[in-house]
Amino acid sequence: MDSKSKVKRGQQIELAGEITRIDEEGGKVTIDMGPLVTVDIDKVRLVEKYRPPKREKPLR
Repeated sequence: MDSKSKVKRGQQIELAGEITRIDEEGGKVTIDMGPLVTVDIDKVRLVEKYRPPKREKPLR
């Protein structure tokens, strides 16, 4: 991690990981990105993994 990064408090960043726990009552989501990170559920946006299109017929 760069100790001289220009990230400021409140700045939006993109985090990629798998959701391990959803606390609907508390409004929190825990994401596994190596370490477990817990954030507010309204700050998370679900993005599906990229899957290339299927070929109808083989290349050869």
